[in-house]
Amino acid sequence: MHLSLAASSILSTLAITVLTAPANFQAPAPFEFIAAEDTPSLAKRNVGGVRLCTGSAWTGWCQYVIWPLNECISLNDFAGHTLSFRPDEDTQCLLMQGRCDANREYADVRHESLGLGHLEVLSFVANMSSYQCFEPVGS
Repeated sequence: MHLSLAASSILSTLAITVLTAPANFQAPAPFEFIAAEDTPSLAKRNVGGVRLCTGSAWTGWCQYVIWPLNECISLNDFAGHTLSFRPDEDTQCLLMQGRCDANREYADVRHESLGLGHLEVLSFVANMSSYQCFEPVGS
């Protein structure tokens, strides 16, 4: 049996191609890690968690992560794809463009904020790449 050159090329390409399932998104993480040996001189910090999803209404790829408060967190693979975002109770977060750039448009969200599962309404959602959480004033 003779195969055409195109068919033979396709078959050889398929033979050497390994098909894999899509890789998981890299979860949000701080831009810079503090080495474990440097921690004794630092004051203990509080942590706050956030739940975020790539789809509207809490669909798509979702993660729950906890990072220290008052630290700029990179959205990593969630950057530009976060359409649902909710911080834990008693936590307030700023969803930002760039590396926590407060000079550009950002979203100020709390656990009880409305519309947290529908961030696609924000004009800058495709540019969101970081967030920072803190305890709200007066809590």
